[in-house]
Amino acid sequence: MNYFVKFLILIYAALGIGNCFAQKNKEQEQIFSYLYSQQAEKAKNLIYSKFLNSPSSSDQVIGYVYLAEYYSLMDDEKKKREALELAKKTAKESGKPIDLAYVDFGYSNYYLKLNKNDLFIKVFNSSVKKFEKSPENSFILAQLYSNMAKIKAKNMLEKDLEKDHFKTKQYALQSGNQILIAASMNNLGYFYIGKYNLTENRKFLDSAYSNFKKSYDYVSLIKDVISRNKALTIYYINYASILREMGASSRQKEQLEYSLKALNLATKYKNLSSFVPAIYNTIGNIYKDRHDLHAAETYFIKAHELVKKDDKLFAAVRIQITNNLSVFYEDNKNFEKALYYQKEAADLIKKEGQKQFDNNTKSLEIFYDTEQKNMQIKELAEREKSYAWQRILYVGIIILSCFLIVVLIFVLNYRQKINRQKNSLLEAEKKQTELVLQIEKEEKAHLEAEQELMKLKQEQLQKQMLVTSIQLNRKNDFLKELKDKLGNDPVHLEKALKEEQLTDSEFLEIQNLIMEVHPNFYNRINEVSKSKLTNLDLKYATYIYLNLDNLQISNILKADPNTVRITKYRLKQKLGLKKEDDLHQFIQNLTK
Repeated sequence: MNYFVKFLILIYAALGIGNCFAQKNKEQEQIFSYLYSQQAEKAKNLIYSKFLNSPSSSDQVIGYVYLAEYYSLMDDEKKKREALELAKKTAKESGKPIDLAYVDFGYSNYYLKLNKNDLFIKVFNSSVKKFEKSPENSFILAQLYSNMAKIKAKNMLEKDLEKDHFKTKQYALQSGNQILIAASMNNLGYFYIGKYNLTENRKFLDSAYSNFKKSYDYVSLIKDVISRNKALTIYYINYASILREMGASSRQKEQLEYSLKALNLATKYKNLSSFVPAIYNTIGNIYKDRHDLHAAETYFIKAHELVKKDDKLFAAVRIQITNNLSVFYEDNKNFEKALYYQKEAADLIKKEGQKQFDNNTKSLEIFYDTEQKNMQIKELAEREKSYAWQRILYVGIIILSCFLIVVLIFVLNYRQKINRQKNSLLEAEKKQTELVLQIEKEEKAHLEAEQELMKLKQEQLQKQMLVTSIQLNRKNDFLKELKDKLGNDPVHLEKALKEEQLTDSEFLEIQNLIMEVHPNFYNRINEVSKSKLTNLDLKYATYIYLNLDNLQISNILKADPNTVRITKYRLKQKLGLKKEDDLHQFIQNLTK
């Protein structure tokens, strides 16, 4: 009976610990939600009430880590570093691995902002190794892998970047946190848009669209209204943008609808006002695509006026909006305004570069000052220990103590020398690695250029072979037919030539050959045409695609050269081309 009672006690204890973990995770997620939606005071109150005022040292460590994130939101680097130092001190006193893992998690956010790659990777590996031992840590692991993806993106490192995004999404789904899940899908979407811009492979656009679209299922489940509104605004912006990126001109009404939904939320809630300029810019682009230049200009100017008033907005948004206005005026031949906004964009870039430099310098000064203080505290502690040892040994062993001090100084100097050598070696290895990466990148670009050139040459060769084959087949068939006709019945040669001119069988063969090489050619030309194309139009388009000049087309169709030029001009009009547009180049590009 006693064993049974002990067994029940163990079960209840285990359930109690599990509930405790679940409750702590829930409170962390609530703080995360407040910080995400910029409800700073609510986040601070919860940090103090649930963690910093707790008698548990582990709770205090978590509290200090989130307090650092609060100060990051408030842009107070000094207090942020102080909070992390308190977290480290408390974790060292407790000696618990999970507490040290939380400290490393806090420093990963800190080193990410400073762009200290080597220090970030060190704390990332240390924290992930500890957190992956328990499934209830998925919420923290999702944030860690998200940080890893961000630091790789900042430093243009493609290696395993997609894997890090998938890891983020995997752990976010395991955590069940809707904000994290939606954010991980958005980040995957941005990653695929970047891949599309590099490769122009539309499968990446489809992947981006899928992730943006799916994120809505989780955004709609976010309980906190302010956080949900922010996530909804981001979703509307992303969805409208990906529709435009995909060239969905037939869905311009839908693009505008979702942009206006985002604008409605952003203007209604103060914490979302920073999104308004970007939304105005997006709406301007939609009207620009519609060729409603007046409406487009109105929204571009609205966006620009807002970014001029608020210098706290993201610099990238301010620069993009100003530059976009310059491009708009340049496209509409208003070069004076285009130059004005181009100069303004250049000034913004210059000012932001200086501001970023000053901020980084300030952050690095705080970082190095803190590191120096830590070193001084460590040295003072060692000296105090040494002095205490000397007092215990008393006067009788003063000589021995002095000897030990000399040895200690020698060892410290030797270690510093070794550390300097190691740092120099690491720096050299880092530079060598960067050089190797640069060389590989250049070799890859060179190889891609060669492959593209080879592809173009192969396509040209295919067309030339096709033309030659068509011409030979046509001549052979015509000679054979002419011979047969002359052998059976002495008809006049001119009559045979007229009959040969009337047949369309050879053109059908040409069409079949082209459809084998480029099956979408005829579909594409019919799609872009402003009016229905006749069979004669398709013949002309086919021979132009095969790089035949007017004389060759005239010979094949037995038509006057002037007739060929007139027919080509009419075809150009049907395709909606301007006078200065090149018909040959337009048709050649249909299959690309």
